[in-house]
Amino acid sequence: MYYQLWNLFLSEDKYSYWKEKVKLLPKFDHFTWQKIIDFLSLAEQNFFLTTQLEKIDSIEAFLLLAKENGYKLTQEALAWFVITRKQIWDLLDTAQKIPSLKEQLLAAKNPQQFIKIAAEHRFHFSVEELAWLLTEVKCSPEFVSLNNSVGEILTASNYGRIEIGYWIWLAEDWGIVPPFCHLHKSDNLVSENIRNPFFLDRCFLPKSYFTQRLMSMV
Repeated sequence: MYYQLWNLFLSEDKYSYWKEKVKLLPKFDHFTWQKIIDFLSLAEQNFFLTTQLEKIDSIEAFLLLAKENGYKLTQEALAWFVITRKQIWDLLDTAQKIPSLKEQLLAAKNPQQFIKIAAEHRFHFSVEELAWLLTEVKCSPEFVSLNNSVGEILTASNYGRIEIGYWIWLAEDWGIVPPFCHLHKSDNLVSENIRNPFFLDRCFLPKSYFTQRLMSMV
């Protein structure tokens, strides 16, 4: 999903720099988050665009290609999007490996307490950003391979084994992730706002929800 964004922001020599810089950036909104996802989704469906992205070697080239395809993005927004997602996945991955941290996070009474615990372990993101990512994963029409959501498989980590269901259920209890959601619009839906998963006409569960619940019970 990330294509060259991984090399541009998350390679070993660049990640530390961008991680610190993102802390100083103003917060971006969900519209920006979704716009970047939409562009990357377009690339996944367009072989020619995918080929072009694979050849770029600079942030400027990435931004120009996005603009040529109708998406005006900024370097700061891309950095925020990529670094924030990695921060969240890294926290969940760490919690998977350290039972005491996982128990502490699952015991959080509200999302603010969860974010505070994450920050104490040097993972920085907001309640809104956590909700956007978990909703995105839950909205997947298939049982997703989580390493694909990150964009690359890290040799020191195994995102594919994160039990994401725990975190989705916790976020549901807090009310930051809708209990039913799916972004693919059916022909018989009347709402024009397909980006709001809390609307009643969005209320049908993706297959991944049942799959993850069944897997967690095995």
